Amino acid sequence: MKAVLFDVDGVFLSEERCFDVSALTVYEILMSNQFLKLMPTVNFNKITNSEINLIRQVVFDQDRILNAMKSRGLNSNWDMLFITLSIHLIELLKQVSPEERTSFLTAHPFTDVTLQELGALVSDRNLDFIKPLHFMENAEAGKSQIYRDLRKYAEQELETTHTELFEIRSPLWEIAQEVYQEWYLGCRLYRKVEDKLPRSDFKTGYIYQEEELASIEQIQTLLKDLKSAGYQLAIATGRPRTETLVPFEDKGLAGYFDEHHIATASEVLMAEEQFPKLKPLGKPNPFSYITAYNGNDASHYQEYAENQENVFSSEDIYIVGDSLADLFSADVTGATFIGTLTGLKGKEAKSELKAHHADYIVNNVLDIRKILL
Repeated sequence: MKAVLFDVDGVFLSEERCFDVSALTVYEILMSNQFLKLMPTVNFNKITNSEINLIRQVVFDQDRILNAMKSRGLNSNWDMLFITLSIHLIELLKQVSPEERTSFLTAHPFTDVTLQELGALVSDRNLDFIKPLHFMENAEAGKSQIYRDLRKYAEQELETTHTELFEIRSPLWEIAQEVYQEWYLGCRLYRKVEDKLPRSDFKTGYIYQEEELASIEQIQTLLKDLKSAGYQLAIATGRPRTETLVPFEDKGLAGYFDEHHIATASEVLMAEEQFPKLKPLGKPNPFSYITAYNGNDASHYQEYAENQENVFSSEDIYIVGDSLADLFSADVTGATFIGTLTGLKGKEAKSELKAHHADYIVNNVLDIRKILL
């Protein structure tokens, strides 16, 4: 069956708020009393948009760190903020004794208090916010390769074999992911969706400030016409499920997609828990695209993770995304790739997409009409 498989961020919705929240998460873990306490005077309770903008400029070095990550196929905000945070944490650990370092890296359980204890040991609280950029510039492309390089970097810099903390789904990764979710969802929705107690009571959620990248009425017409032309429509996104469904319902787009054909970071995490030896399954791994097309059935996750090469090559299947992670997914599966220029890099992404042989490049999602209809 012919199909169009859409990414969300950089295609339908802007990623700007997601990047803002990623920066806030890194900054809170580094600075606040709840965690490392490097600058406990920062008042996160009354943070303004101008302050958030400044934090993002500092944490991601005017977005150069984000661009470097995108260029190497890293797509998930959870991963991007975790890599950034990890590099700073490695630098802080270099200040403490080998015994204190080992105690931190092997702490069980690893909690917020573990981070507070490290913060109390640190004497130099000045951070080099360009360090993550230097790491990324020397990292090999691909999510699994970047995580492998992160562990190698930790091993070399800290002279240790205890590098498990810098893996996907480590206790540190889980804390960072929870803090991001709390900022993005807000305390009330976080409690409902994650079924966990929030760490704070003041976060109202940025999920309600999503911005679309084209006229909603025109997007709705496009999706309606694609369905009328016989295309199956599906979503494969690095967002968690709630962060996908809530804005889609709010903007009147949810009705054009069968929930069975929406694959998100939530399903990726489920599959990685079920089959840890197959992780990472987030983009640029095409797991989410294969799941979106075939249907979100956990009993088939192993098949989706193991059988990927050219699975779409005999079908009329298009992947619409803004990043190299989406393009790499299309390459593996044999899908036709349409790149949009509405992601982080905007029009500057054109040369990068062309260099990696994108089948089509369009200014925004509405322009796929000229290709598909």
